[in-house]
Amino acid sequence: MIEKLYLDMDGVLCNFERRYFELYGELPGSMRDRKEFSLHWEDFIMTKQFETLDMWPGGEKLILYAESLSISVEILTSSGGNKHHDKVAEQKMVWLKTKGIEFPCNVVSGRKNKANYATPKTILVDDTADVIQAFNAAGGIGILHKEAGNTLMMLEKLLT
Repeated sequence: MIEKLYLDMDGVLCNFERRYFELYGELPGSMRDRKEFSLHWEDFIMTKQFETLDMWPGGEKLILYAESLSISVEILTSSGGNKHHDKVAEQKMVWLKTKGIEFPCNVVSGRKNKANYATPKTILVDDTADVIQAFNAAGGIGILHKEAGNTLMMLEKLLT
């Protein structure tokens, strides 16, 4: 029996990619190995962009569904590294508060650390394939999120 559901933020509940593209004209994934990504990442954090991201399409549906569950629900999100961990974690907490999302929040310093939360009784909804693969390999149940309808269908199947 499933005891806990973890929800990722960026790409599941909030729209990091849209804001990044609006500000810098490129998607973050296409720039990660380039010098510009580091410069833009600094700017993104220093201008507190994580506090004011738009809701991801379908994010409200996921929240409403999660609130209806009788199991524990928590946020499991990454700060993108140790250097700005505290700043990003604080900004993400502000975002959750302004959206009225009251689930406990776990902010890890890197996405690879999400696998540490995996157990056979936990589900993680995340939009990153390697995160889901690592969570599954560590014994958890990962759902690769692409669209709210499919994710909700998979959750329903696993939780009923």
